[in-house]
Amino acid sequence: MVQELENAIPPFKLCLHKRDFVPGKWIIDNIIDSIEKSHKTLFVLSEHFVQSEWCKYELEFSHFRLFDEHNDAAILILLEPIQEQTIPKRFCKLRKIMNTKTYLEW
Repeated sequence: MVQELENAIPPFKLCLHKRDFVPGKWIIDNIIDSIEKSHKTLFVLSEHFVQSEWCKYELEFSHFRLFDEHNDAAILILLEPIQEQTIPKRFCKLRKIMNTKTYLEW
């Protein structure tokens, strides 16, 4: 997916933690800085995503922009089917976004 997006016409400039996060900087600060600098935030949703504590922080901050700042910056891509009952309770905001916004299926 990364290669397809970065090689598209016009190309998308992606921020990937393995490649673009600043070494030595707090992870949460890298997350916040990256989301603030982005025009859009792409969430690739998978079972792994909903089990990740760091993805929870990314979603929380993006949720703030989406609902508190009315910034329509989040794009959801469903990488694999996720059963709603397998989404941890801490992801209640993800359920809200998935129930109110159109998302793409990869």
